Amino acid sequence: MLNELSYTKLKLLFINVFAILHSATYLNVYRLYADLKNVKAGVDGSNEEIWIREIFTFLISGLIVVRFFLCFVGLASNIVAIYPILTNSQAEMLMPTIIVQAIDNVILNLYEIILGYGSLCYLYPDSTAIFIFFLFKMGVKIGCSISALNIYSDQHNHLATLVTFNEESHSLGPDSVDEVELANQNFYVS
Repeated sequence: MLNELSYTKLKLLFINVFAILHSATYLNVYRLYADLKNVKAGVDGSNEEIWIREIFTFLISGLIVVRFFLCFVGLASNIVAIYPILTNSQAEMLMPTIIVQAIDNVILNLYEIILGYGSLCYLYPDSTAIFIFFLFKMGVKIGCSISALNIYSDQHNHLATLVTFNEESHSLGPDSVDEVELANQNFYVS
């Protein structure tokens, strides 16, 4: 049980530190400006009407700006999540990380797939092979994100169960605490 717990902590710390470093690398205003400039150049490279290009420029630029601001929130929430991971307490401090990751890594990735499909249909209908590669990449990215979300959710549920168990054990009498602890032990026979 102790090895499993330490492995879970190490896995969560690795994911959390990786998320912190990833968020920190994207917090560059010059990169944001260059990305927004590339969006304008890429969309204007199509031969569609101006109003369609402006709509796609707005939608793609909006996605980039929202992700940029979510990097700040994600960085803060991942820094806060270090405490409950290390101390096995304060399960509610993992919720901001879970919420930000769900929005950034699942919902916005699904939006990006829809936006990519719209770009394929309206702006560059000849680039189906690129979209298939993009779809595969996004599928792997969403799969990894959901896996990380499950790990955080499991830790949150584990910490919430520990708190509930500790509250119940304090409300019981001194004789029944030992009985509850023995009932919750898992005995493995090798």
